[in-house]
Amino acid sequence: MSECLRRNFGRNRAWEAQCLRPASEDQVLEILEQSAGKTIRAVGAGHSWSAIAVSEVSLELSAFCAVALDEEPGGRLIVRAGAGCTLQALLDCIRGCGRTLPTLGAIKKQTVAGAVSTGTHGSGAPSLSQFVVGARLAAYGADGRPRIVEIGRGDPALEAVRCGLGCTGILLRVDLETVSRYDIEEEVLRFRSYRDAMRAMPEWPLTQFALFPYAWTCLLFKRRRRPGARSPCERLWAWLLRGYNTVWIDTVFHLAVKLSAGLGDCAARFFQKHAQCVAAPYRRADDSEPVLTLHHYYFRHEEMELFVPARHLRRALAVLRLATEMFAGNYLARVPSAAALLRRAQLHDSLENLCGRYTHHYPYSIRRVPPESGLLAMGSAHPSDKGGDWYSISVFTYLPPHARSGYYAFCAWLARAMHRLFGARLHWGKHFPLGAAEVAAMYPQAQRFRELCASYDPRGVFRNDFVRRLF
Repeated sequence: MSECLRRNFGRNRAWEAQCLRPASEDQVLEILEQSAGKTIRAVGAGHSWSAIAVSEVSLELSAFCAVALDEEPGGRLIVRAGAGCTLQALLDCIRGCGRTLPTLGAIKKQTVAGAVSTGTHGSGAPSLSQFVVGARLAAYGADGRPRIVEIGRGDPALEAVRCGLGCTGILLRVDLETVSRYDIEEEVLRFRSYRDAMRAMPEWPLTQFALFPYAWTCLLFKRRRRPGARSPCERLWAWLLRGYNTVWIDTVFHLAVKLSAGLGDCAARFFQKHAQCVAAPYRRADDSEPVLTLHHYYFRHEEMELFVPARHLRRALAVLRLATEMFAGNYLARVPSAAALLRRAQLHDSLENLCGRYTHHYPYSIRRVPPESGLLAMGSAHPSDKGGDWYSISVFTYLPPHARSGYYAFCAWLARAMHRLFGARLHWGKHFPLGAAEVAAMYPQAQRFRELCASYDPRGVFRNDFVRRLF
């Protein structure tokens, strides 16, 4: 076994581990046999900012990258993908057969197992975990000996493997539903407030919007599936816009974000007040993959993602606005509804004490998440709610890791306030400042998850400090 220093993509996590790259299932079982007294985790592409991948023994599963389409009874086509295969490689393999995945997150560099284990979401669709119909994994039996386990439709353990946080074993293969490739009609519009943007959303289920701090204007990305074929002119226009988004938005805009943040608080606020003008309104029809995905991996960053019930979104955004302004030092910020809400919940004093601690420098990304099933699904029903849609709010920073203390203070206050006021949940693979008490309140089926995990891991080998802290 070789010792190595593991780092994640955002460079906010680093840990020493015994690094292994098994080439077969037998080698995985041998590692589990020999390392049963240590914490064992598989690592993907490192696109998690939480400590979910930290372990004493680190398994890199790049050898498990096979992809194959298979037809189930009833004619459904599923894809059987090795756990170490990236989403980009998976999409490339099935594209030629006219298939794609039912949901796409913003980044395609993630491994299949990593995206499934943390509940990666797309815009206006459930998480990728919701479309897992089977899995093959290495785990422990009741006798403590490692074994290969197959889990399929109808198996109660599938609800734990979906968004399993790596606690049910080492995923070796994941079986996912596929859909026929489809086009998306997109229209980009500017709005003067998020209230106006929200009124434009209902008929466009894949819509999301960017909320610019300090100006509080919105850039709305209206999206829905488009039937029928595209004309040659539409195809040419789509290709031109792909280049525009890659060069101007994914590269130039993000360079400007980093530059303004590096120049100081005044520059960051000035840029965000006028940043909406950077993106020109347009319409296009294109394949779902280039519309729904981005090149966020061009620049290192960190993200916290909050999930708020749809009925609370307006109030949640008002709280977000007040918190952003006050953290940036605007003691005279006027958001009366949010201030009154925070005073009733005895949260306003703590916010006042943090005034001037942090200036946010990136637009907030807001997108719809439809209801989900699953023990730890971020969009699953809450005991205090009657179901319905959720909205995710992404809080990014492009500051270097050593300069993120203000960002962490902002996220800690915001996460606790949103949870207390609206029952908000956090993405498992992103910055996660909440603890066990909040997780127990957020997920009524957490105890069932623990029980199912124990059946595949009686000694707690797959549970690292991050998981133990939360459960």
